[in-house]
Amino acid sequence: MISHLKGQIDHIGDNFVVIDVNGIGYKVICSSRTLNAASGIRELMHIFTELIVREDSWTLYGFISENERFWFNKLTSVQGVGGKAAIAILSALSDDEIYNAFLSGDKNVFTKADGIGAKIATRIISELKDKVIGKMEILPGPEQIHNTSILQSNVVNDVISALINLGYQKSDVYRIISSMKVDDDIKFDTLLRQVLSKISSGG
Repeated sequence: MISHLKGQIDHIGDNFVVIDVNGIGYKVICSSRTLNAASGIRELMHIFTELIVREDSWTLYGFISENERFWFNKLTSVQGVGGKAAIAILSALSDDEIYNAFLSGDKNVFTKADGIGAKIATRIISELKDKVIGKMEILPGPEQIHNTSILQSNVVNDVISALINLGYQKSDVYRIISSMKVDDDIKFDTLLRQVLSKISSGG
């Protein structure tokens, strides 16, 4: 229903951020990694989202990367793992740590997260292992981007979306973007040409 938001940060809380999009403030529950990427009040932020609808509540969850959203959706598909528990796991573990836990079958990794006991950790491993191993495309996280504000740029995200819609592999697009230093005032057409040139030359 709501796939992503782009707007100014209005408020940053302990486990949420409020993003002002054209005068409407969206309260988005986030992991610590996403909150750490929030640069400050009135700064621009682009965030991927998932809306969880319950009988008594509508809760919007936000993610700094598609990887994080991927794991959230997988984790919340496990019986007994709600949005709060999934966010706790994403706050405690990196993408690599989560994936490696499935590769090794190490349930104890998940117990590092607040509120996750051995029973739930065992269920996560048993229910998801065959669904994620070899089926996840690891993409660069924000810490791997030269310009730390690059993922908050409308132009960058518009170029990424345009290239993916044109059929280019997400991994290739993110790899090229992560290798570039992008000027804050770069134009869409200029950045698009630069990325296409790098892709055509093999990066």
